Amino acid sequence: MLTSQEDVLPPSENKASDAGLQRGSIGLGGTLMQSIAQISPTLGVFYTIAFTTGQAGASAPLTYLSAFLVCLVIAVPMLGLARHLPSAGGFYTYVSAGIGPKAGFMTGWLYAIMVTIVPAALAAFTGAVLADELGPKYGIGIPWWAYAAAILVVCFACAYRGIVISIKFLVVMTIFEMAVGLGLAVTGMFQPGPGGVNFDGFNPANVQNPSGFFLAVVLSIFAFTGFESAAAVGDESKDPKRIVPKAIFGSLLLIGAFYVVTAWGLQIGWGTSDIEALAASPTAPAFVLADRLWNGASILVLIALVNSGLGVCVACTTSATRTIYGIARTGALPEFLARTQPKHRTPITAVYVQSAVALGICLAVGIPIGPYNLFNVLGTTGTFVYIPIFILMNIAAFMFFRRKHPSEFNILAHVVAPIISTAALLTIAYFSLVPLPAFPVLFAPFLALTYMALGALVLVVRNLRPGKRDWMTRAGELPDVD
Repeated sequence: MLTSQEDVLPPSENKASDAGLQRGSIGLGGTLMQSIAQISPTLGVFYTIAFTTGQAGASAPLTYLSAFLVCLVIAVPMLGLARHLPSAGGFYTYVSAGIGPKAGFMTGWLYAIMVTIVPAALAAFTGAVLADELGPKYGIGIPWWAYAAAILVVCFACAYRGIVISIKFLVVMTIFEMAVGLGLAVTGMFQPGPGGVNFDGFNPANVQNPSGFFLAVVLSIFAFTGFESAAAVGDESKDPKRIVPKAIFGSLLLIGAFYVVTAWGLQIGWGTSDIEALAASPTAPAFVLADRLWNGASILVLIALVNSGLGVCVACTTSATRTIYGIARTGALPEFLARTQPKHRTPITAVYVQSAVALGICLAVGIPIGPYNLFNVLGTTGTFVYIPIFILMNIAAFMFFRRKHPSEFNILAHVVAPIISTAALLTIAYFSLVPLPAFPVLFAPFLALTYMALGALVLVVRNLRPGKRDWMTRAGELPDVD
């Protein structure tokens, strides 16, 4: 049964002018694009193919296929939670409903702070790519930070205007970038380099270095992250209990196919007999291939990469602001973060806060240490943050269905899949920490611990004080259903 915002929060915590988010404003296509854009398709393959090839050789396409299968296992328990709890709170709501509000707060906090900060890294990276490509080739001397700031301003404008304009923006950009990626891959198949067209990349017998192959799979797994973000727009989706799980699963299927086909096509186009040169290329292989196969039209690859960087920033901004809003409306974060803009029905205070934090970190940290270092550090930090989030989600799925929906409890979905994915995530964590990464990525695990410590501080100092615990009764509930 639909209820109003007043049915969710105590009277003292409501504002008559706050009508909540714009419900039912996007369909399956828009929700699907939210997840796909946050995955960042072309960035995810164009800037990982050299590394995966360096580690796995000709078997690089197999690493993307393996990562896709692991992510499907991770998604299995999530789909059931998304069907029952399609809330803007996302992981906060899932874990609160399954394990409890304290664990839910920590999970929601980690996800919210990560997707709040990630746009700073991605805007810096995209700005640096633009500056590096446009400066030498076209004599355009605009510094990277100016491009990065412009990207974050566009993100703010989309977030301020509302989910509909954000999704329309994502649809256009994502379709274009995926068309460029697939187009380059297909051209490579029709105009193969030395070695011709072959399927060696999918033959496990060709894996020469198991350790390198594993590291490539690890990177590929986290190239898929973002598929979960459909939950962030659950409040604004039509029939969210049906749409959100379909968008999560559909985004994985589409991106899995895109990554595997594109990685294979790029290797074939480059030439599988010259695979070492691809791995060692000082320029992103996609630029080299586009210049060779498309008669110097690498500008199309640059546009696709900028689209991808801008798209993931817009999608992360949406995820961050909706997650913050979802947590705040239960009282677990300050009430002002749950305020919405009356005309556009956007979480306006969360938009201001997220945009200010992202822009501040991008400029204040990115300028001293450099945009690529900022990207590597914050991107790796996100990897470490995702691990406990997914593990807690696995535990929550088991407890939620075992206790609250025993008739739907399934051994494969709620026991086997969580155990397999948790084991994979713990293995990833171990090999990511032993040995510790080199400077400056060395800071990444400690930044992740800092995120956790800040969340624990807010939980203890603010949310567990006597008289401040009402949020705990609402943390695992939906605001729109009884």
